[in-house]
Amino acid sequence: MKRYAVFVMRFALATMISGTFVVSTTGRESPIEWAHIVLGFVTIYLIIGLLMRSTNYPELRAPGALALVLALLEAIPGTPRLHAAISPLLFTALAWAALARPHGTAGVTRGKRQIFILPLLVIGAIFYGVGYRHATSGFVPHLGMALLAAGLLLGVCVAMNQNHPDDAVLCGAAKLTIAALLFQIVAGVAAFVIRVLDMDGGLALGLARTAHISGAALVLAAATMLALEYSCGATKGAAENPESLPGRIVSGS
Repeated sequence: MKRYAVFVMRFALATMISGTFVVSTTGRESPIEWAHIVLGFVTIYLIIGLLMRSTNYPELRAPGALALVLALLEAIPGTPRLHAAISPLLFTALAWAALARPHGTAGVTRGKRQIFILPLLVIGAIFYGVGYRHATSGFVPHLGMALLAAGLLLGVCVAMNQNHPDDAVLCGAAKLTIAALLFQIVAGVAAFVIRVLDMDGGLALGLARTAHISGAALVLAAATMLALEYSCGATKGAAENPESLPGRIVSGS
């Protein structure tokens, strides 16, 4: 079950990257765009399969249903802003499905629910970024929200690593979030510098923007999984098998 959920998550990531590359390089009516469209519809069918599997794995019902709703909204034609805004949410829902624990292995409260302010701030930065790309909002609001989200997220991750050194899963989630955050920052700075140097429209800018926009989904997914892990935690049985979050993503277990 987990391997299938991880496969769907990775497939959706490839679909998102292909679409982001098309937009970033203005490659309309290109083979890559058609490939992205095909991959998008295949993703919907894969999500339907994930939801069907929830009959035997109840932990997949909520993330599977959410992912299907988001995928159908993303498939609405002629709504580029909606498409761009929902894409990171869809990937996050699939990450939730891929890392969901079976019922009965979670539920111990480790921290307060206010931790979910972190993914909400990331969503705010993403929405301002979508507005900036579609010329409906400026660069300053996006930068301000991004700096706020990144600063708080980095501080919380460092604090978690220091305060919970024996919790392998939580520390793994924090380290994964830091890695995604640093990747996102580097890609964003690269895209900004290339644009300032008047290389707009070139392949270098396209690659940097693709990395930055796709990286936002990685940051949102990592921040959400971090919040879920911190707020819900694990039972003693799960804690006795402390596998890091990155390891669970790679292995699909």
